[in-house]
Amino acid sequence: MERIVEHMSDETYTANLIGSTGTETVELEFINGLPQKSFVRPVQGETTEDSEEVVWELDPDADSDEFSYRIAGIPGADYS
Repeated sequence: MERIVEHMSDETYTANLIGSTGTETVELEFINGLPQKSFVRPVQGETTEDSEEVVWELDPDADSDEFSYRIAGIPGADYS
């Protein structure tokens, strides 16, 4: 289910990234007035060398007033 954005003039929104080490808040850009369904962003490990890029996916079960994302996998990984 897609959420309709009330303030179409706003170009960005606050997103909550819910990961295994806690929650981080970032600003993302709307695409055609809608929140991004998914995007790729690094997740920090214990050291800088441990960081890796992961796919963040919009949580469809999140509160309708918030945009929450959860890790959905690693870009280019073969899950077959």
